[in-house]
Amino acid sequence: MKKKPLKKMTLDKLGQMSQREFLSIHEEMGEFREEVKGEFGRVHEDIQILRRDTEAGFGTLAEILKSVRADLKDIKSDVATVNEDYRELRIRVERLEKKVGLPR
Repeated sequence: MKKKPLKKMTLDKLGQMSQREFLSIHEEMGEFREEVKGEFGRVHEDIQILRRDTEAGFGTLAEILKSVRADLKDIKSDVATVNEDYRELRIRVERLEKKVGLPR
């Protein structure tokens, strides 16, 4: 079997090989950088949409809570009035029972 002759490696050839590899890696990194940049752009847009929707949702909830508070305030005043009316009626009934002589 005949051996192939080895080609001599020179500093120039080694430098050219290294340069080609560095350029290849640089090109791949550039492509990767552009892909990452595009993905971050899409993520940024999604976050903006999420923020807008969240703020709108919280705004709606705040309005609903204001309405509920107003309703509760009205109910509370109605309950206070009913309690006062009930207390007054209870006092009257007790007086009448006392006058009539009904035992408690």
